[in-house]
Amino acid sequence: MRAEMRFRPAEETELKESIFKKYLEPDRFIFVLIFLMLIERIVMFFLIGPEVISDSDDVAYLASGKYFAQTGTVSVWLEMPSALIMPAMPFVTGIFYMIFGESAGYIVSLKILWIIIGLFTPYFVYKILSMFVPKWYGILGASVFLLPNFAWMDNVILTETPYLLFFTMCLYYTFCMAESRDKKYFVLYIVSFMLALCFRANILSMPVFTAIYLLIKKTYSGRELLKRLLVFACASMIFFVPWTIRNYIQFNDFIPVSYGAPHPTMKGTYQGEGYPEDDQLDYEKNVDEVFLQDYAEYFDGDGNPKDPDQRQYLSNMRNTYIIKYRLSEWFKNDPASLIKSYLILKPYSVLNWPWYWGPYETQVTALLGAISKINCVLCAAAVLLSLIRKKKRLIVLYLSAMYVVNLYVLAMSFASERYAAMIMPLRYMLGIIGIWLIADCIKNFIKKRKQA
Repeated sequence: MRAEMRFRPAEETELKESIFKKYLEPDRFIFVLIFLMLIERIVMFFLIGPEVISDSDDVAYLASGKYFAQTGTVSVWLEMPSALIMPAMPFVTGIFYMIFGESAGYIVSLKILWIIIGLFTPYFVYKILSMFVPKWYGILGASVFLLPNFAWMDNVILTETPYLLFFTMCLYYTFCMAESRDKKYFVLYIVSFMLALCFRANILSMPVFTAIYLLIKKTYSGRELLKRLLVFACASMIFFVPWTIRNYIQFNDFIPVSYGAPHPTMKGTYQGEGYPEDDQLDYEKNVDEVFLQDYAEYFDGDGNPKDPDQRQYLSNMRNTYIIKYRLSEWFKNDPASLIKSYLILKPYSVLNWPWYWGPYETQVTALLGAISKINCVLCAAAVLLSLIRKKKRLIVLYLSAMYVVNLYVLAMSFASERYAAMIMPLRYMLGIIGIWLIADCIKNFIKKRKQA
């Protein structure tokens, strides 16, 4: 007869305490935190509505999935070949359309996928912070993803959720490569970079930052670093060459990434102060006539595109002429306001402007704006204290430089809270390091007082 296992009260208490401590270890607690994020995202899923979309670019992505499933053609907004966006969204949504068709499952299944993808990002944020500060600070950094804007973002079928994951993975594997020569980190970095690129071209600046960091850390000799750069370039060509050839055949132009930048950049010329109003400009003479002359091979005698499938491409190329014309007139009439708008006003406008279009928008946006302002103070403290105390200087300056450069790149195009949301995790990580530096200062102050 099998004996029953019994515990004395003291042993029972000890067992409960050991289980409790086990799950309070940061490396285990991160999964408890992620589970809480999953619950939050499920609640947001039902608050928004399972089939409700944001009526933004997700409308185009869902339509592009249907068109891709039916024709195998990458498109967006219009049913024609496109290089306005990178190919991942039509491909992913197309696969789900093949499975679910026009049913509710099409949108619902994509939302579920987006929620799952979004839950990996805080894990990599935790892993990054744990490399530089105590792990509980990493938990604090990951807990930022409990904010409602991230729960909402993971419930809308836009590029930000997958891009943010692969961007964060690139950053993590950058730091891993700086600490170890293990080739697996290099391979994972390439995979993360390519996946990010397939969703958004913004990741193209990442290899520059990675190379700078690796040079500073001196983990590799110049020869080893050059070899890895060549391997990275060759791996990238696996994507760039077929995509560029496809674009050249379709649009008779060299398009290695996309032709989507002119549209938001044109919208950006209407931001700031002192920009020229449309009624002050002669678009027909300075844009249309010049554009039709330069792109004459694309048009027939009546000024219509010879190939109707090139309408979207030509519209975006025309935007490049509008941008040049508007900026030249702006600089001619009021150069000071142009410089002020692009160097100060546009970047500043998105500094604490949170991206959230979900339930209880007014209240949540006010909360997020307040948190963003506090984060700004913590970031400033991180920079100041790292320079004064000579602690964590490299990581603080690296994250700061990456954030500022990306902020200006985004603001030079179109200053939007949605675009700025993609780089906010850099600020949150910087703010957490700022908290650690402040705590370290307080600890040292108390220690000195006790010794006095």
